[in-house]
Formats: sequence, C-alpha cells, structure tokens
Amino acid sequence: MTEKGKTRLKFAVMSNTSTLQQWQYDVLSALAEKSSAEPVLFILRKQDSANVKGLFRKLISYEWTKFFFRKYYRYIFRPVAFRRISAGPWMEGVPVMYCRPEIRRKYSEYFNEVDLQTIRDHNPDFILKFGFGIVRGSVLQAAPYGIWSFHHGDEQKYRGVPPAFNEILFSDRVTGSVLQRLTETLDGGIILRKGYFPTISHSWKANLDQAIALSVSWPADVCNEILAQHTFPSEAVSGMTRAPIFREPTNFTFVTFLFKQATNKLKFHLRELMFTEKWQTGLIKARPADLVSEYSYTIEDEDVMWYGAQGRNRYFADGFALRENSRLLLVFEDYDYRTRKAVLSTSWFTERESLFTEPVKLHEEPWHLSYPFLFRYEGHIWCLPESVSHGAIELYQLDPANGKLLHHRTLLSGVSAADPTLVFHQNHWYLFFTPAHATNVELHIWHSETLDGPFIPHELNPVKADISNSRPAGPFFTLDGILYRPAQDCSHTYGGRVVINEVKLLTESEFLEMQVTSLRPPEGYTGLHTISFAGDYLFFDCKKPVFSLASTVWQLKRRLRLVKPDHKAGK
Repeated sequence: MTEKGKTRLKFAVMSNTSTLQQWQYDVLSALAEKSSAEPVLFILRKQDSANVKGLFRKLISYEWTKFFFRKYYRYIFRPVAFRRISAGPWMEGVPVMYCRPEIRRKYSEYFNEVDLQTIRDHNPDFILKFGFGIVRGSVLQAAPYGIWSFHHGDEQKYRGVPPAFNEILFSDRVTGSVLQRLTETLDGGIILRKGYFPTISHSWKANLDQAIALSVSWPADVCNEILAQHTFPSEAVSGMTRAPIFREPTNFTFVTFLFKQATNKLKFHLRELMFTEKWQTGLIKARPADLVSEYSYTIEDEDVMWYGAQGRNRYFADGFALRENSRLLLVFEDYDYRTRKAVLSTSWFTERESLFTEPVKLHEEPWHLSYPFLFRYEGHIWCLPESVSHGAIELYQLDPANGKLLHHRTLLSGVSAADPTLVFHQNHWYLFFTPAHATNVELHIWHSETLDGPFIPHELNPVKADISNSRPAGPFFTLDGILYRPAQDCSHTYGGRVVINEVKLLTESEFLEMQVTSLRPPEGYTGLHTISFAGDYLFFDCKKPVFSLASTVWQLKRRLRLVKPDHKAGK
C-alpha cells in the first residue's frame, strides 16, 4: 500500500554509465510527462580497471562461432532505441553514487551494506534498472516497490538474448514485452505490465524498435496506478517460466536468420504491391447467445446473405446495424482504392423479402471515415465514426427528415483514435478506442457522466496492450445481465478474427475482462473484424486478398514518393 495523501513518487536509476540508450531516456521522459515521479538518485557502476590481453590471448579466447552475429550487432545493427544519449539533463541536481557489486555464483551481483544504506537514505519508492547484471540479495528490497526491469520478449517463450530476434527466427506472429519487479528467481519476477505486438518479420531493427517504443510508458502507467489506487499493482502475479534461455546465435544460426529475414522482406513487398484486402459485409441469423454458448464459432458461408461492393477497386467494411420495425438500418465504410478514401454509406435490409436496397452515400468529410459506430440514445440515432487522420472524435446525429448525419459536437479533440466505441454502463459513459501510435495494440478508455462530455482518461490507460485482444470490433452487448465486448485479434493478420470478452469490472478507475469465445470468418476468407447484432441478425464483414490495379499503381507511386501516406488506420 502507499500513503493515501502521497502525490509524488521518487525513484532511483541503475545504469552502467552516465549515458543512456534512447529508449531509456524516453522512459524517464514519460515518467516526467505522464506521472508524478522524480529521480532522487543515480546508481552508476564503478568501472573496473582495464584488463589488457595480448593479441594472441584475444584470438585464442574469442568465440569465433559467434563472429558473424557480434560484428553485425556492433557495426551494422542500428535500432533507433539503442542510440546513445547523455543522461545529463536528468542527473542535474540529482545525487550520484558509484558502486561495484560483488560477483557470486559466476553471474549474480550483490551490493554491500554501505551501498545499500546509501540507497535507502535517499528513500526511493522504486528503482529502475537500466544496467548492471543479475542483481540479487537485499538490494531487491532497498525500495518499497522494488527494482523494475524490462524484458523485451515473451518470458514464457524466449529468455536471454538477443531481444525481439527469436520471434523472427521461429516465425512467431507476436512479440512480447514485460515490465517486472525483480525477485530472487531469474525471469520469475512480478509482472507489472505485459503486452503483445505484431512481429515485423522482415526487419529485426523495426521489430525491436516497435516492442520498445510501445512499452516505454509502462513505468509511468504503474506510477499513476499506485498514486490513484493507493496500492501496488499485480502483487500476486508471478512470471514463473520454464522457457529455454537463448544465447547469442552461432554463425550458422545467424546466417539462417539473415536469409529468412531477407525472404520475409521480399514476400512482404511483393504481397503489398500485388495484393490488397477486399472486404465485404454480410448478414446471418444469429443472436448473442449463439456466440457466447460456443467455445469457438465459425460462420458458414451457406448461411450468409452477402452484401458487397462491385469491382475490385471498392469495398464495404465496418458494418453496423439497428433494427427499425421490420427492417434493418445498415451503415458501413464505403472505400475506394482509386481515391484512397472512404465515405459512410447506408442501406436497408427488409426481413420479409430478405433484400438489400442499393447503397446510398450517408456522409462524407474531407478526411477518411470508417467504423461508423451506430447507437440509439434518448429516442435519437447517433453515429460516432472513426476519423484518425482528422485527429478528433466527432459525434453525429441522424436527421430523420433527410436521412443524413448532422454534426453534434466534438467529443475529443487532439486525439487520433481508431474504432471509437461507446457503452453506457452503470449510469456512466465509457469511450473505448486504440490510439494511432499503437493502433492494434493499446486499448484506452475515456469516461464521462454525460454523452456530451467532458470525457476524461481512465486512470489505468492503457488498460490493455495485446495485439490479440485490444482493438474494438463493434458494439458491446448484454446477455443475462452480463456485459460483453467484441475485440479484434490482429496477431496473425489485421482483423483476423473477433474475440468476445466478458467485462468483469468497469469503473472510472478499474477495468477487467476475460475472453470467453471467438468468431471466425467463413472458409476462404482471411479475416473478420467488426460485428453488430440487430434483432435476430448479426451484421459483419470479412476480407480476402485480391489484385487491384488501382491499389498496385498507388503502391508504386508511394514507393516513388509521388503520393502521401494512406488515410486509413491499420487496414
């Protein structure tokens, strides 16, 4: 527990030198900008006197079986996260202590009592570990919340080094990151934050930079949780693992890796150049109970009434439905590959004849529109579309007189949000979305007492960082008094399938959900990412790769830098 009146946290930084890697500097910046935390001590390693070996001894002792990797890592590998930067701005006015831990059992490092007392005298609430080796002993309890350390990889699969490497080597679809409080057990710390990101299989540099960049704010997030809830998060969650410990790859393994990375890059560019995603919407007869009662639900193609755009240069996606008497109002993204922009279109489905009307343009803005979140409130129909490139979340109301959307108000400005989804729960509005910088990974919540706002961020943001279960996939629904949230599983491909989560806890300061089932697309389709229940029907979308000349031409122009980046987010 932390003191209820406490408004700031203090921390110490463990580092080998007074220079930091860029990502470590960014962690300190996030702590300063996002939380009330300040450094009170820098713990630097006292450098040993140089042990000069003769040339012959160096040649004899060098591990030549790892020559290729070590030279590549030293002279060629240049991730942005590893750039060196002075810690001077953070060390100004902050005490610095130098220490040389005692090495025991070959690798474990123990601090002597004098150094431990110096650390305690500065009263840090926690210690950030950016250097040193495997620390053990009393230093682990030198601060009330212990020592926090990053592991850039899923500790349940890959321990050791190098980070974000083996995921590519072994064709793992996701790459993990962990922030943990260290314990005496190696790789068995208390998990404070954990996230999963899509593996960038064609670039080790990009994969590592991504895993690091999307986790630098985690210490600040944990600090905010401590101060808001007056308790230390995840105290009972241990990261015990029996995963193999990896070392630097041998020459053969590294050459194999380089060949695989190059092959992946060739496939990536050919696939992006020659194929694009063709989405189409469809209706099936299904109710929430049909999904929740199954461990895994697969849509059968023969049960679907398809409703898609004609031609390869246009598609319909992100379908939402509302029941109006004996008809269904359908609203969806209407995308054109020639303009690289989408409008919102609408259609009606009549249940008696099982017929769709021709699509009609519902709304257009200068920016790309998608995910037209549709809902009823106080006798009106409202729409909250995605507009990432616009950098704001806009709320519209359907005008029954002309069937058009009228702008009501801006719910959030300066926020680039993907798939914004509202739910009214326990007399409170909650707005879910994934931010543009982590479109398929980080789930954020904002909340308000009224629909018109003001909306404020949830205390635990991001409440989740999981490529397989974060991004919204349609409206919440309730069954037998239980609230369920559809989410996208993007671990294999963007919008690969929909998972259904039971919301266990949702308040202004708490959030907990548990996956209960999943929904897969029909055979022959590679993805499904939005669902919407209306009456006895489920409106959804599916995708498959197709060739589009307009998309290929645009991709060529993009590579020649003749056009600007796409409007779309995550598609």
